[in-house]
Amino acid sequence: MLPSRRLRLALVLLLGPLGLFATPDAPPENTPPGPPAATPPNPLARWRENLPALDAAIATYDGHLISHENPHDPLPDFPASLRAAVSPLLPLFRIEPGEVLAFDRIHGPETPFPDHQPLRQLVSLRTVLARQSLAAGDTATALSLVRENLAAARATLLAQEGIIPLIHATSVWQSALDGVHALALSPTLSPDSARALLRELQADDRLASLAITRALRGEFDYVYRVIVERMPATDDPDLFLSSVSSLGMAPPEPLQPGELGLGLTPGHVLLDVPATLAAYEADLAPYLAALARDSRLPREIYPATTARTLDAFRRELGRFLIYASGELPPSLAETTLARADLLAATNPGGKLLAVYLTPPWPVLLSSALRRETQRSALCGLLAWRIHGGPTTWEILIAKDILPAAPADPFSNAPLPYALGPLPRIWSVYLDARDDGGDPAAGNFGQPDDLVWRATAD
Repeated sequence: MLPSRRLRLALVLLLGPLGLFATPDAPPENTPPGPPAATPPNPLARWRENLPALDAAIATYDGHLISHENPHDPLPDFPASLRAAVSPLLPLFRIEPGEVLAFDRIHGPETPFPDHQPLRQLVSLRTVLARQSLAAGDTATALSLVRENLAAARATLLAQEGIIPLIHATSVWQSALDGVHALALSPTLSPDSARALLRELQADDRLASLAITRALRGEFDYVYRVIVERMPATDDPDLFLSSVSSLGMAPPEPLQPGELGLGLTPGHVLLDVPATLAAYEADLAPYLAALARDSRLPREIYPATTARTLDAFRRELGRFLIYASGELPPSLAETTLARADLLAATNPGGKLLAVYLTPPWPVLLSSALRRETQRSALCGLLAWRIHGGPTTWEILIAKDILPAAPADPFSNAPLPYALGPLPRIWSVYLDARDDGGDPAAGNFGQPDDLVWRATAD
């Protein structure tokens, strides 16, 4: 049976470097407090006071709000009591002029995610109410609700300091954009209102890249750095691996008497903290540079840089990596080979942490960029409404409705579109291949396109 330290390390490998770990009963003693009171004021304190009442009102609906956000989904049958209960509460959750949304700063992978589910419920409720308002012919109320959601999404995205918090925050943006999609499909949306919405979405053309950049820097400063600096300064590789297995969230456990281990390594540096942090920053640099240019997926960077670096680390660590991950039961022969590769590697602990904790960046970035794709596609749908019907990007540009063709973040080209009986806009999405944008369900196409239809049916 594998020792407990290696069982925990196997869990790290299964869950990946995403911070998906249970919150301990009590935070570490060195956990800093949250940020000082925000200046300007932070609306989150006011929101938290009123969330219980909002949650209680939403709980009277026997269904899932998220199932009714997409404009092609059926509308829910809300009881009149729910609408009456939430109507006086919703104005309390606006971001007032001069306020800046700020969450408690994360500190290590054990930090609880801040307030995302209540915010998700809030924007989902607004989106569904906006759709119901449109169905009742009340376009002005729908516009107001959708704009409040866009403001909340913008503030939430720009407040995140970590990858997993950002991924959760993108769901807030998704719901807000679903509300825009419903407006774009509504026959009651006037050209002037469509222009105002289009301008608002165009002003967010850097929102995804700014949010991702902040999240990447936060992941480095408040997750990766914390983990690396928690590691013990020791010449006992097995004690070091015990700390790695809990990401420093629990005291390291020494081997039991008689348990086979690597032995002490006096004079050999297991973890060079400055070098480890510098290597991580160097890996992030090309992604940050690409995001500074535009909000596209820099899919070419990972295989050319990160993947090569990690492969080189794996080769250098050799049998030590196999020993550390518990892939084989420890034996004298395996342990001897692992020790030899450990002693031959420079900064083996830092490279081990890099292998375990460096995520597949393109996969993680695609979550936020999928919503950027939705924003870009909705710019196209709103432009079609302003024009009076679907037409080519070239005509929209010539008529000064659009400054340029809406970009596809998953390619180096504009978003594809189709006119005719089923007008639609789509993205090539993750596989970077244009599969024709044939709608399947929601905004998914076959096999891997993202599709936004220009008709309600």
